[in-house]
Amino acid sequence: MATIPATEGPEATAAPWFGRRWEHRQAAIAAIGSLLACTLYWLGTKRFAPDVVPGWVEFGGTMTSLWSVWITQRRNVLALPVGIVSVILMGWFFRDIGLVGQEWLHWGYYLPVQFWAWAQWTRGGEEQTELLVTRLSNPARVLALAGGVIATMALGWLLDAGWDDALYTYWDASIVAASVVAMLLLSRKKVESWWLWILPVNVSAIGLYLATGAYMFAALYGLFLVMAFVGLARWIRAAQVGTT
Repeated sequence: MATIPATEGPEATAAPWFGRRWEHRQAAIAAIGSLLACTLYWLGTKRFAPDVVPGWVEFGGTMTSLWSVWITQRRNVLALPVGIVSVILMGWFFRDIGLVGQEWLHWGYYLPVQFWAWAQWTRGGEEQTELLVTRLSNPARVLALAGGVIATMALGWLLDAGWDDALYTYWDASIVAASVVAMLLLSRKKVESWWLWILPVNVSAIGLYLATGAYMFAALYGLFLVMAFVGLARWIRAAQVGTT
């Protein structure tokens, strides 16, 4: 496994926009693994459940999402450009199945924030150096939690009021709100982002996607849940030693 060097002190520098050699190797391995996993799922549904065989948008969104999360928990900067492709495809799919909140989340928030996160990871530290993994203060944790609750109520009301065909509005809104806060914290490399990905995002999303027939995404979020626990453990260690 590649060693990720710390970038504290006078030798700290900005990270390359498209990563270092170890990040290229990781990304290539993750791309192959993600493609194989999604292909196996596609073949399985084609053979045993032809009614739920994913189309190319769902397949592409799933594959690139898995790829991005796989290397995000390794703090690989290439997760951000891969994530940009992923959110475009996933937003398209959610529009097609009537999950308006998820569509907004991906096109209205995830897409622009991926560009911001890319800049933060590479040049968001002191004097525009590579960003270190850190923790939130207790007041910041309370603020993040309160913001998520308020956003859930506001978005749920908005979806109910404006879209007659929107499904599971407050459930959808809770995942959207938690995802917004989690991505904001992830963009600043905060350990607490993974706690949000684990419960109010991944566990809840699995249930929502099963309820709406998005079975490939439900399976994907099952993998995301496992990766979130791994990411939490990795980022806790990184924060303890003060590394990127």
